[in-house]
Amino acid sequence: MTTTDGFLDGLRHFVQEEDKTPLLGPSFYRGALEGELSREQLKRWALNLFYVTGQHIRAFGGIFMNTGLGPLDQKIRRHIVENLIDEETVMGRGDDAHWMLSKRLAVALGASEEETLRPTVAPEAVEYVDWVIDLSRDQYGLVTLAAMSLGGEMRSDSSMRGLVRALREHYELSRADLEFFYAHAGEAEAHGEPVFEMVREYATTPERQQAIVEHVKTWCTKFQAAQEGGFRVAMGDAPGVAVDLE
Repeated sequence: MTTTDGFLDGLRHFVQEEDKTPLLGPSFYRGALEGELSREQLKRWALNLFYVTGQHIRAFGGIFMNTGLGPLDQKIRRHIVENLIDEETVMGRGDDAHWMLSKRLAVALGASEEETLRPTVAPEAVEYVDWVIDLSRDQYGLVTLAAMSLGGEMRSDSSMRGLVRALREHYELSRADLEFFYAHAGEAEAHGEPVFEMVREYATTPERQQAIVEHVKTWCTKFQAAQEGGFRVAMGDAPGVAVDLE
């Protein structure tokens, strides 16, 4: 069996390699950075982001429920509570709930209330959401938490800073419009590193190590597919799926 330290080193290396690709998709990142996208295309992309962001809350609920009463379980639930304070309230990082900040971005780009209630999103985004929610219901809470946090929240802020700068310069979006991105600055320290420490405590058998690494890798693949699919829908290169959020 790989030692716990060796396992964590390998996991960190994988995340660092993933970080070479922008989290929100290389196609969108290139287009936005160069100012090549229309506001209509940006709006469609932002609606896809809003859908995915809002549905993460449901996965957090599954993680919370799929724990026991041991010391590690308590750490997991407290971490989820901290996440939910950010995602659902005005008491966390950012001036509103994170899913509302993603909605604010879409509205700033021209989305109507009807479009936010029934957005058209990529089929890959729906597949990702279904997968992560099913994972949270089926697996021990830390497995899903590791997939989401290590896959998504351990990324550096460097590409995000460039994206925010481009959105301000090319599309005249305000700090308030872009608060979603500002609120997610420092994710690695706030939400990623604590999960690494929980994984250190949990991943003491080959089976547990395999479950963690398998689902972190799958999360990265499916989340990236959701982002690239959302870009294709935004560009009009692929049909989208209408989802009802009421």
